[in-house]
Amino acid sequence: MMNIRDYFSINKTKKINKIKILDILGFESDTLIESSSFSEKTQEGIDDFSQETFETLLNDTEEIYVQQSSIESYIANNTEQTDMVQLTPTDTFNPLNITEQIQRVWSDLESRRKWVMPAFISLSMILVLTIAINTYLDFRTSQDAVLEEAVVVTNNSNELIELLPDLIEISTNTFYSRYDVSNASANLQQIESSLLQYRNNLVNRSDISDKNAVEENLENIFTLVNELDLVLSYRISISEVLIYDNLPTVEENVNIEEITDNLSNVIAKSKVNIATLPEIAEFEKHKNLVNDAVVTAENLHGRYLGALRNNEYEVAKSISQAIVLNKETETRAFEKSLSEFKEKSVINFENFKNLP
Repeated sequence: MMNIRDYFSINKTKKINKIKILDILGFESDTLIESSSFSEKTQEGIDDFSQETFETLLNDTEEIYVQQSSIESYIANNTEQTDMVQLTPTDTFNPLNITEQIQRVWSDLESRRKWVMPAFISLSMILVLTIAINTYLDFRTSQDAVLEEAVVVTNNSNELIELLPDLIEISTNTFYSRYDVSNASANLQQIESSLLQYRNNLVNRSDISDKNAVEENLENIFTLVNELDLVLSYRISISEVLIYDNLPTVEENVNIEEITDNLSNVIAKSKVNIATLPEIAEFEKHKNLVNDAVVTAENLHGRYLGALRNNEYEVAKSISQAIVLNKETETRAFEKSLSEFKEKSVINFENFKNLP
């Protein structure tokens, strides 16, 4: 804009009018108007002012154009206009509008919500579905493994159960040796182990509807196997009760000290083995008879040794026959108990069913 002072010098405004105008515009007239420049026109301005109103003066006055001073023109011409916002490398001088940032973040969230939530739900469903499928597959795999193992165990158990009649015969027949009895005991242990494995797998068997009937049948088989094992143990122990090598009754064969030691060992071994006899219902009578037979044998041994010392060989012979008869009585009672046990075991086996 042009300086007001230059305007007055160009348009030759009267001094009085200049003062009036400057006062109205709010400038200090004494500092802007040089009195020396307009001294000769003062009187002329007063005369004209008296004839014209201030409004007329303003109407007649041309539009004010303020000319820039030479210094301001120089500064304006030699200074490039710069955009401070563009020159500012950061937003240091721009105020941080928290509301606009919040709105921008909210807008981002709103725009993302349209695909974030569906994506999250989809991923969750995929994860749950994957877990369910894996769980189902693992369950099916475990079930298949259980079934395969169950088939093997079941077949093995049924095959071993078929050996029970032979084991019953070996257990109840005194014809079989102690070696046969030991092998039969080992077979029973194998059967029991297989049955235990079958029972453990039975819990996870989903293909069996009536598990109670299977459990009952399995319990009956276990009972027979355990009884057979007890009978075999009974037989091994009783085989060492009242066992004599020989009972000499002729003077040439008599050695009192040796015979005394042998008979003492027979009684001692018999008592030890009687203490190890297991409890079996069918053998209770025999067990009581064995105890009585040992007491009777001790009495007969003393009388037998006394007859030998007195050279009463005929009496010693009769007593030796009584000792043998005492053992035979015990043996017949044992065989009777075995026969009763065999009959009961065969009947129980016939009631068994194949394991499913």
